Formats: sequence, C-alpha cells, structure tokens
Amino acid sequence: MNVCSNCFNDDDLKLFIETNLSIYGHCNFCNNPPKSELIAIEELLDFFSDFLSSFEEDENGIPLLDLIHQDWNFFTNKDKGLGILSEVLTKLDSTINTPLKKVRYEEEIFNCISFWSKLKEDLKWESRFLTDLKSFEDFRWDTFFQRNSSLHEDSVLFRARIHPNDAQSAFNTLEMGCPDKTKSLGGRANPQGIPYLYLSMSESTTFYETRATYLDEVSVGKFKVRKGEEISLVDFTETTSLFLNSDSIKEYIKSVILKKNISIDLSKPLRRYDSELEYIPTQFICEYIRNISNADGIMFNSSLHLGGVNVVLFTEKKTECIEVNTYRVTNVDVSHKLIS
Repeated sequence: MNVCSNCFNDDDLKLFIETNLSIYGHCNFCNNPPKSELIAIEELLDFFSDFLSSFEEDENGIPLLDLIHQDWNFFTNKDKGLGILSEVLTKLDSTINTPLKKVRYEEEIFNCISFWSKLKEDLKWESRFLTDLKSFEDFRWDTFFQRNSSLHEDSVLFRARIHPNDAQSAFNTLEMGCPDKTKSLGGRANPQGIPYLYLSMSESTTFYETRATYLDEVSVGKFKVRKGEEISLVDFTETTSLFLNSDSIKEYIKSVILKKNISIDLSKPLRRYDSELEYIPTQFICEYIRNISNADGIMFNSSLHLGGVNVVLFTEKKTECIEVNTYRVTNVDVSHKLIS
C-alpha cells in the first residue's frame, strides 16, 4: 500500500516522502487528488518499528493511537492514523497488534518522564534543599537541558510592569530591569532573593503575562541584546520531529515529553488561592539548568496568550532596556467554560 505526505504532520517525514517518492497516484489512506506523491508504506517500516518499540501494553493505559495523537500530533488526523497504524502493525513483529490497544511508554521512558511528577511532590513536601541528584544522573537529565536556541545581537524582547496607582508615571529604563535582590519575590522560575529577568518575545504577550485588567496603566520596556553578545537558551518550545530523530528515538522521546511536562508547569499561572509552594519545583529545575548548562536562560510558551513565547534570563547583563512606552488597557475579553 502507498501513502502520501499529506497523511503526516511531521515536516521531515513529509520532506522524505516528497524527495523519495516511488510513484504518483492515489493514496490508500486519504482522499487527496489522484496524482499525489506516494511512497510504499514498506519504506517507512524501519522508522515505525523503532518508534513503536517505545510503547508497551498496559491495561490501565490509553489506546496507542490516542497517545501518539496526544503527545506527537504525528498524523494529519486520527482516521488516517488509524489506517496507517493498522497496516503497519500487520507487517511488524509486535505484541501490539491494533492501534486501539491500551499502552504506555516502555519502562525506561516511563520512569524517566514520570520522575518529574515524583520530584515535584518530594520538593514540596519531603526534601527541599538536599535533593538526591543521583536519579538525575541515572535518567541523564543533564543531556536534555543543554542550550539549543540563541538570541543574537539586537534581538528585541519586552517586559511590562503595571502601575500601582494612577499617579504613577512611566517606569524608567533602569526600573524595567530585574528588581534588587533584597526586594525580589519568588516567581515561577526564580527563588526569592535571586532575581531573574522575565521577558516576552512580543509586546502584546506582556499584557497577558502581567494579567493587566481594564483601565490599568502599564509601562512596557523594550529590551535589546547588547552589542557583541549572544544569549543562549534552553528551548522548551522547540518543534518536534520523530522522523528526524529516529536514530535515537527513545532518548528523543524522553527529552521532548519531559520538557513538555515541565513547560506546562512553567507557564501555569498561579491562582489567587494557590500556595507559593507550587513555584518550588520549577524554581528548582531552573536553578538546576542554570548550574549544569552554559545557558543564559530558558524559553517557553505562554499559557495566557496563544502563540506567545516567554523568555526568562538568569542575569540581565547581556540585555539593556532601550525605551519605555506607557499604555492604558481599554478592553478585556474574558472567556469561560462550565466545570460543574
């Protein structure tokens, strides 16, 4: 059977199919035009064999198709995924014989990525300052947090501060930087007394991140990377390609899922009734990254502004605030959903 690139969301797999096509014709798994670029499904069996070996049966798990869709969005839609996986599984020597079989990640991967949940509970309720780092070494976490994105000279970033009252004039460029360490409160990334610089890649994202509300006046500082400097970041927003990383797919799965889970916690806003204990795990992981890598900070997706990206710098030395603009919030759009 033949498959076309339109069946997949993985850009590198799509490119492989388009550059190694066997024939033009009608895809067996979708309703695309009859002259689609096709490749025999057999040519993808090595990749699928490696990928599917990352799962094991678990009666308390979730269907293989759902787990792949949830974590990887690998197929264009679940119907195509069902057809392709059904065909692939008939050709592989696997105990998983249907895409609807309940599975979880195999033990090595499962233990590595589930350690984050255990660590969070330990840091909050068991041992905060003397955490055993042996498990970090065993799971090779240090290899997952090496710098992998850069901001170059003149890259632009933004930070917002809400004015405490209507008599407040705009904050100046110096006041838009890190707070003094004696006044630095604990945040999602930084422990109390150790100030980090919280920035966003776009001006609009800063309004969401500060949770500015109707008629608030806000100073927004524009920051640039200093001349001759480069900022290295551990990137929690990186796009994923299972196909490109098929040679080391299990290590890649560990890295991506672990960073995705940590990113969710990094971007999760604290509700007014939440305890600041919720900050401790992400503060810890940022301090860990700061000490085991040469990175200047981290980059992660905003949960408050769709498409927004946040940057947290461990030091402000490589940036400078070059101007400050003052805004008044004129409209707030609130959405809601029924929970009970």
